[in-house]
Amino acid sequence: MFSGKGPGFIRNLWHAIGLLFWHLIFKALNRIRVLGEENIPRRGEYGVLILSNHISAIDPFLIAATSMPFFSPVWWRAPAKAELFGIPIIKNILSSWGAIPVRRGQRDLEAMGRMVELLPESVIVAFPEGKRSTEGQLLPGRPGMGKVIHDSRPRKVIPVYIRGTEIVLPRGRILPRLFKTLTVHYGKPPDLTRFYSLPDSVLVSQQIVDEVMRRLLG
Repeated sequence: MFSGKGPGFIRNLWHAIGLLFWHLIFKALNRIRVLGEENIPRRGEYGVLILSNHISAIDPFLIAATSMPFFSPVWWRAPAKAELFGIPIIKNILSSWGAIPVRRGQRDLEAMGRMVELLPESVIVAFPEGKRSTEGQLLPGRPGMGKVIHDSRPRKVIPVYIRGTEIVLPRGRILPRLFKTLTVHYGKPPDLTRFYSLPDSVLVSQQIVDEVMRRLLG
């Protein structure tokens, strides 16, 4: 049951500063087309898992700028590569945003368990491909995200498809390009309940994430 433990005023003020920066980058210095706005989580909604394709390091911030409310009463969280948590300043920043450390390239049961634990009271933004696509093509979903869905049974799983961030900030570039057009499409949440009665297995986890990946493209 939802306990109402959100980020609090001070943390939300810090989040608002970050959101204002990304609103400037995406909405004032670039152009965004947002499709499927009716599928964006409502303010205060929790137990929501937003799953997106991944083509640029700024993808999480585009989702935040187009869907995360200012002064949210619930936490919005996202996984981040565990290596970043080894740098004290970056660790503090990531932790202040509720980031969840994930070891890439392996089945990180600890991170999956943490997401299952936090999801009932949060909105979590994640990338089921497990890594950025180098050529923009949609990569296969990883079964770990399917297991998170199977174990946590979120209220909603929202598929999101992003285009254009790989042009604004391609791999290896530090400063974003300006005056580009980006598109973010929030899809209709699929009904995944038929999977929840199936046994907890890698096969079932893969079937779940495969269903979500099909929905990413509409």
